[in-house]
Amino acid sequence: MATTRARQAKTAPKRNTRSVAQRTVSQTDPYGPFDPTGFDRETVLRWYKLVHLGRRLDERAQYYLRIGKGWSYHAPFAGHDGIQLAIGVTFRPGKDFLFPYYRDLLTCLSAGISAEEIILNGLSKDTDVAGGGRHMSNHFAKPSIRIQNVSSTTGNHAQHAVGVARAIKKYGGDEIAIYSGGDSACSEGFFYEAVNGASRERLPVIFVIQNNRYGISVPVTEQTANPDVADNFIGFRHLKIIKCDGRNPFDSYRAMQEARAYVLSGAGPAMVHADCDRIGSHSNSDDHRLYRSPEELEEVKRRDPLPRFRRTLLEWGIATEEEVRALEEDNERIIREAAARAEAAPDPDPNSWSLFLLPEPYVGYDDRSEEQYRNDPTQPQLTLREAINITLKEEFRRNPNTFLWGQDVASKDKGG
Repeated sequence: MATTRARQAKTAPKRNTRSVAQRTVSQTDPYGPFDPTGFDRETVLRWYKLVHLGRRLDERAQYYLRIGKGWSYHAPFAGHDGIQLAIGVTFRPGKDFLFPYYRDLLTCLSAGISAEEIILNGLSKDTDVAGGGRHMSNHFAKPSIRIQNVSSTTGNHAQHAVGVARAIKKYGGDEIAIYSGGDSACSEGFFYEAVNGASRERLPVIFVIQNNRYGISVPVTEQTANPDVADNFIGFRHLKIIKCDGRNPFDSYRAMQEARAYVLSGAGPAMVHADCDRIGSHSNSDDHRLYRSPEELEEVKRRDPLPRFRRTLLEWGIATEEEVRALEEDNERIIREAAARAEAAPDPDPNSWSLFLLPEPYVGYDDRSEEQYRNDPTQPQLTLREAINITLKEEFRRNPNTFLWGQDVASKDKGG
C-alpha cells in the first residue's frame, strides 16, 4: 500500500505554447484562486465552462422543484466541483466504466451526459437516456458510453464496479472501472467487501471518496474511526491511496491521473480521497441549518470552488472579464434551449410499465414458456436448495462466462 499527496503536474494535459505560465501563488489560501500552472489555456477555459454549466443545472433542478414540475429528489454538488470535474474528464467515454452516485451531476456532465439529458432525467421523460423516466431524479446514467446506473442502495455500486473490474482483468482489457461515492457510503459493508476483493486480486478500479464530512446530518467523526476516511484502508495490500483537495480541479485532476496510471500498471486498485465541502443541504428533504452553525455555513461558502475558479481565470490572465461573461452567457443559452427541448419531450407511456423488469433470457424460448415453468405435481419435487443448485450447474454448463464470486465459494474440486 502506498500513500501520496497529488501535487506534481507530471500528468497534466498536453502542454503547448499557450500553457499557463508559472507564477508565485499561495497554496495555503483556502479562499483564493487555484494554481493552473502547466495546464493549457483552452483546457482551463473548457473546465471552467463545465463547472459553471453544472452549477447552473443544479440551480435549474431547484427551480423545477419549487414549481412542482420535476426533480422530486435533488442532491446539490456545490463544494465537490474539483473532484467531480476531474472524474469526468479522466473517464474515457465508451471505453471505461463509470459508477456514479446521486450527487454526481457535474461528474456525469463532464463525462459525456449532455445538459438536455440531465434535465430529461430530472423531469422523468420517456427519452431519458438513464431509464426512460423510470429512475428517481439525480440517478444519472448513459449506458451507450458506459456510465452505469446509480444504485439507490448507498455504497452498493462499489461491488458493481469491482465486478466489472474483475471481468476487465479476466479478459485482458485495458479499461478501468471508476467508483464514486460519499464518505458515509464507506461505512457500508458493501464498500469494505469491494475494497477487499479488489485489493486481493489487484483489480483495475479507482475508488473515489468525496468526503464532505457529513452523512446527511451525521458528522463523519460519529461514523468512522478516521475523519480522513481513506485512512481506514491503509492496511490493504496493493491499494494506493491518494489524497487531494476536492474543491480544486487541478489538484483533483493530478490525483485522478496518478490513480489511473497506477491502476493501468496492473499493480492494484487506487483510492482517491477528495476533501470537499457540502455547501448546501444534503438534499431537498433536508435543512442543514438545523444542525450546522451559521459560522460553519459562512466558512464553506467562502471556500466555494466556483468563484475561486472564476478568480483563477482573471488573476492568472487566462481570460478577461468580457471573455468569462461570454462563456457564462453561452451556458445560459445552452440551458434555456436544453430545458425547452426536455420540457417538450414526451412523458412515459403508462402501458409500458412492464417493460425492462427482467433481462432478456440467455437462451430464447418458444411461445409455451409459461407452460414450461408451470409446476407439474406428478414430477419429482425439489427443495428450494436443490432447485438453486441445479439451476447454477445448468447455467455454468451452458454459459462459459458465468462466475460465482463471494464468501465461502471454493473451487469446483471441493464441490462448491
